[in-house]
Amino acid sequence: MRLDVRFQIVTDDGACIYVSYPGVIQLTDKLKAAMMSTDAVWPEETSYDDQYFRATPRLETGDERYAWVNQTVFLARGRITSNVVGFEVYRVT
Repeated sequence: MRLDVRFQIVTDDGACIYVSYPGVIQLTDKLKAAMMSTDAVWPEETSYDDQYFRATPRLETGDERYAWVNQTVFLARGRITSNVVGFEVYRVT
């Protein structure tokens, strides 16, 4: 599967940051079981090693306090947690 996710966040100090991330997800049996639950909360979780779930987040802002995110490369790996998708995001230096 391919990811194409876009959203905006507002930091605690009021800065708006636009986030988009393309990525790739390997649809393993464990991931399918976690995602296909009919419960409001996914009963199963996956670990980061249960599937290939990678993204390259891009952050953009006009707020000078966070201008560094406009010039930074990020990599992320994902997994399914109790009711959300969880990511570890790394800044490439």
